[in-house]
Amino acid sequence: MMTSDQKLHGATAELPDDGPSLLARTLHWLMALLVVFQGLLGYANLHVDWFRHHEMAGIVMHQEVGLAILFIALWMLFQRLIERRRSGHGLSDMQARLAGMAHGALYLLILAESFLGIWIMGLTGAGLSFVFWHVGLPIAPDPRLVYSGGLMQIHAFIAGTLATLVVGHAIAALHHHFVLGDDVLRRMLPWKPRPERAAFRAPATPVVDVAGER
Repeated sequence: MMTSDQKLHGATAELPDDGPSLLARTLHWLMALLVVFQGLLGYANLHVDWFRHHEMAGIVMHQEVGLAILFIALWMLFQRLIERRRSGHGLSDMQARLAGMAHGALYLLILAESFLGIWIMGLTGAGLSFVFWHVGLPIAPDPRLVYSGGLMQIHAFIAGTLATLVVGHAIAALHHHFVLGDDVLRRMLPWKPRPERAAFRAPATPVVDVAGER
């Protein structure tokens, strides 16, 4: 006879510790926080009076956060190559493909938005600044292309698309955790959960063996 407690202990013991490294999980959540902050900052630069009256301060902050996002995105990609991780570990083939497509789209949009932002800063003639570091860009200044050529509109469109994908990514993670009851979200937490929380939900009633005995 196998009780539900024994079944729970067995499920916990069989869970492999094959999740992403602590560094990868930390970078994941740092990226999430910076992307959310960057989106709010971009909105504030356009619609909040204080930021509109201190335009250069808002632009410099937006630029510095964007460079940090680019650096972390490249670091995360390098980390995935080192750890040889693939999206959708432990999921069905369909779910794994969807996870891979979502992650690929996220990286693509982040890189496109970052490099477009660098191009825009070069066209304005401002160059790039990060804390106390500043460098000019080998791009001929042409502010008209930025404001009249549609680049700012493209930048805003990519930002909106990225925000939509980030929200969808978060909803999918919550769906896996609370509806499907798997460990997709747990594996990405920056801390190690207790073993009993790592297991899948065990049945509340005793498990019947193949002979039909309890």
